[in-house]
Amino acid sequence: TDHSHTWPSFLFCHQRRQGGRRSASLAQHSMSLRRQFSQNPPPPLRTGSETEEPLEKASQWARAPHEWITQRVDIVRGFVASDLSDYVMRFSMLLLGAYTLYLAWCESCKADYLAYLAGVGEALLDFVTLTRGSLSGATVAVCLSVWLLTVRWMRRPAPIYLIDFKTYRHCGVDGGDRDSTAGVPASQERFMAESRAALNRFGEPCFTEKSIEFQEKIMKTSGISEMSIFPESILPKSGQNPLGKDAEVLGLSMKGAREEAEAMMCKTVADLLAATGTAAEDIGIVIVNCSLFCPTPSLSAMLVNHFKMRSDCLTYNLGGMGCSAGGISIDLARRLLRGHEQKGSLALVVSTENITQNWYRGNDRGMLLQNTLFRCGAAAILLSNRGSDAGRARFKLLHTVRTHVGKDDLAYNSVIQEEDADGIRGVRLSKAIMQIAGDALKRNITALGPLVLPLKEQLKFFFNMVARTAARGKAGKPVKSLARSLVPLPLFRSLVNFTPDPADQPLPSPKPAARAAGKLSPPRPRPEKPEDPLLKALPPYVPDFTAAFEWICVHTGGRAVIDAMEKNLALPSHYLEPSRLSLYRYGNVSSASIWYELELIAENGNQCGAHRPDGNLPAVPRKLRRGDRVWQIAFGSGFKCNSVVWQCMRGS
Repeated sequence: TDHSHTWPSFLFCHQRRQGGRRSASLAQHSMSLRRQFSQNPPPPLRTGSETEEPLEKASQWARAPHEWITQRVDIVRGFVASDLSDYVMRFSMLLLGAYTLYLAWCESCKADYLAYLAGVGEALLDFVTLTRGSLSGATVAVCLSVWLLTVRWMRRPAPIYLIDFKTYRHCGVDGGDRDSTAGVPASQERFMAESRAALNRFGEPCFTEKSIEFQEKIMKTSGISEMSIFPESILPKSGQNPLGKDAEVLGLSMKGAREEAEAMMCKTVADLLAATGTAAEDIGIVIVNCSLFCPTPSLSAMLVNHFKMRSDCLTYNLGGMGCSAGGISIDLARRLLRGHEQKGSLALVVSTENITQNWYRGNDRGMLLQNTLFRCGAAAILLSNRGSDAGRARFKLLHTVRTHVGKDDLAYNSVIQEEDADGIRGVRLSKAIMQIAGDALKRNITALGPLVLPLKEQLKFFFNMVARTAARGKAGKPVKSLARSLVPLPLFRSLVNFTPDPADQPLPSPKPAARAAGKLSPPRPRPEKPEDPLLKALPPYVPDFTAAFEWICVHTGGRAVIDAMEKNLALPSHYLEPSRLSLYRYGNVSSASIWYELELIAENGNQCGAHRPDGNLPAVPRKLRRGDRVWQIAFGSGFKCNSVVWQCMRGS
């Protein structure tokens, strides 16, 4: 490459080499570019030593020797990344075709060719007409079987392995790393004291006395201990003075939010890479999900810069997807790793949330809930599609099911970030959120059930649905009468989950109002339609999910969410103890919560209830074993419900 010309000079010389075919106007434009380039040269690039003085003139910069920007490893990786097997197969097919023509070339073999084609036609005819005893027809069937098996084998999805995962655990929390010092464990008294001392930019208190009382009430009933952590921008460490009216400038700023994100994510990723012995240059895909903090450059770019990852690394940054974004990130990684271009790749998934700039400083009760529930946290997961990683992987991905009910306006606005009446930004939680979450859950498990439930549970669910539909009369009166007569029979009771209550007796139909002598009685209100005893004894069947999963991780959206999930899924009291213990220790860490729960399961098995007050314990202790199935389920804004199913590869 000739470095003696600047870019405009090179362009001008190139135009002259075209034999004068360029117009004079283009030449004048090129000269103006040269003058503009000389007056405003670009920032100097690295020339030799980084300590040299920057060059002032473009001509000096053009004549100076430069280092080649692209590294040798990038060039080699470009050749390696190309699918060499595809080129080998194409070349082999060409050679095989040419060799076939060479073998078949014969000027005096026309009769043999015709006989061969007739034999092929006869074989196909025998195959189509089901002629028994035909060797040629059987040969066609064998060839088709081999072809279909080959296509099936080549189209099989690549297995996705979870090599390992890590969560950020503060040194002040049980099981925390002594090097994890970012964040401040906050007692309820400390949190309420900081809330009372919080001032807006005018020097006035942010919260009214009613708002303080409301937050204090929620904190006491939230089920969160005093070990959960807040960022230092909200709760300064001991010995530091509160930021007062300058909090939004000095602490609750973009800088503070970046520091929180970097401290949580980078420490977690560093621990994961060290635990797996993985170099940052080996990672081909980086996916980061953070709902409320989406800076520029992105959080995924922050990881690439911090760990100096390679230049062809695919990066994705998911925002605004709420607490269910962890499952969405896993599903995205699954789709990428199963792509043809990502064979033998590693994917790094990081789930976190940032509350520095999202500490609501107003008095709307619908937005104050976020202050009392959300805490700091992060999780890093390393996924692989390499068969060689099966031996060291901890889990294998089985299914991902995503449900989005955002077409309904009520569901779409159930969790929304907006300004309150005073113009203060926060996240508003709708009062109907539990009902919306229940509807999303029902749709999600309806899609998940056929993939994971045993056949017995699927048949019970199907027969129950048919019986309820017929008993309501939606299939016609004859079908209704037949269903209502068959359902109570002992033969069908267990199939349709019919459980009558002996105390329930059919109520007589209301009689018409009595008439007075020659006069109508005064109008009475229409009596309420009595509940149908048969439909009451035939509730919707809830499948036994304990027959499909040994462990269930429910997003720690709050104590009410966990209680509702336990009731609606008819789970034993100890099944959701990992979720309750995670909420107790770490609070609602948003999309990372399902990974905190899985880590608690790996450490404590079904004895998580022993590590929190009023915990529930099963009769028989049990650890995480090889072959166990784990169900992670989370809800998020939009409104979404996402499920991820894993199979354990190594017991704890």
